[in-house]
Amino acid sequence: MDLKPTKKELEDYLKKKILSDLEKGRPNFDKPHTLEVVAYVKRILKYAPSIKVDKDVLIIAAYAHDWGYSGLFKNNKPLDFKDVSNAKKQHMILGAEKLSRLLKDDFFSFLTKEQKQRCVDLVAIHDKINKLKDIDELILMEADMLSGLDVKSVKPTFDFDSNKKYLHLVETKRIPKFINEYSRKKAKKLIRIRENYYKQK
Repeated sequence: MDLKPTKKELEDYLKKKILSDLEKGRPNFDKPHTLEVVAYVKRILKYAPSIKVDKDVLIIAAYAHDWGYSGLFKNNKPLDFKDVSNAKKQHMILGAEKLSRLLKDDFFSFLTKEQKQRCVDLVAIHDKINKLKDIDELILMEADMLSGLDVKSVKPTFDFDSNKKYLHLVETKRIPKFINEYSRKKAKKLIRIRENYYKQK
């Protein structure tokens, strides 16, 4: 494909190639989480139109960011904070490899070599919080975090203790790196809703 696809064509292709495989990741989480991350990327960019990023690259990376979790967890058991933390490094490596193979499809011929590499790099680094510094890296992290917090869109899978550890990590490591005011405000609201959710469980 030499002509650039429409936004819908691009997303339809990514959904077709990635979403079914995400069903083999974290049970009842990775597929809805991925769709929500994409939605949050769009919202962040909408509320911060002055931000200059390659939107195609960011959307592709958002669809593929957790692709590496596919097949890492067995027997559909609920995962605690430690399970997910232990898999973070490997899931970034595997996700980057899967996306690198996908980007060889003729469909992506509208992208430059540099754009393809940037997609892969974003997936390979997205959970390395201390290394995130570029705007596109930080926007993907913010969208990933907002979706992770959002109990209304994606039902949490952590138990009470795991959620406590997760929120501590969010509040001490991730939110301080947010560069977007929309994301900061949204995160505070989502944390309150999430805390109430766990109190009522």
